[in-house]
Amino acid sequence: MLLLLVLLVGAVAVVASVRPAERSEPDLAADLAAGRVTYLDYDRGDGRVRWANGWWRWSTTSLMSLTGGGEQPSAVAPRSDAALAWLDRQIRASGHHVPVSIREDHEPGWWPAEVAWEPLQAATVAAWFGTFLIMLFSAHHRYANRWAWFWLFTVGQVGVLLYLVLEPQPVWRPRSWPPRTERAPLGGGIGLIWAILLSIAASLAGLS
Repeated sequence: MLLLLVLLVGAVAVVASVRPAERSEPDLAADLAAGRVTYLDYDRGDGRVRWANGWWRWSTTSLMSLTGGGEQPSAVAPRSDAALAWLDRQIRASGHHVPVSIREDHEPGWWPAEVAWEPLQAATVAAWFGTFLIMLFSAHHRYANRWAWFWLFTVGQVGVLLYLVLEPQPVWRPRSWPPRTERAPLGGGIGLIWAILLSIAASLAGLS
């Protein structure tokens, strides 16, 4: 249950950051100066910045204009370097420590690594790997075999949560609930299909 709780909190933190409010570059500068920013990530590909005020309030803006001091990127220094230099100056001037993550593109990654707060990220990653090892070394599975769960963990991403909810028995059932005998667990092929469908659904949900 502790593993499930940690992963649920991590998942909620990731979901909260998916659709940040659109704000302006001066808003980012003001939040940094006031020490309200607890986490920031910068995408080199499109010049977008996401930042968190506190735990759950996320905002985003573009650093295309680089208005901090009026400097413009030169032919030697690419726009991304100028933007990072601007961010570094704003953070140092604020006197507050702000964790900064630099991304090379806009593609989503492994969701536990998307958790912003570092202690929660470490706990989420540890819980994910712990659950993965439990799945690998468990002798019996009720709903899917190891290969099916493997694909649901890696491709489907949300498989780790489904596993803790459903295996070895659903969390809403007592431990004395008899084994599931009416049908065999899902195999690796069906598990891969479900994993692909879940990853597509998660991507569409993030775009909606």
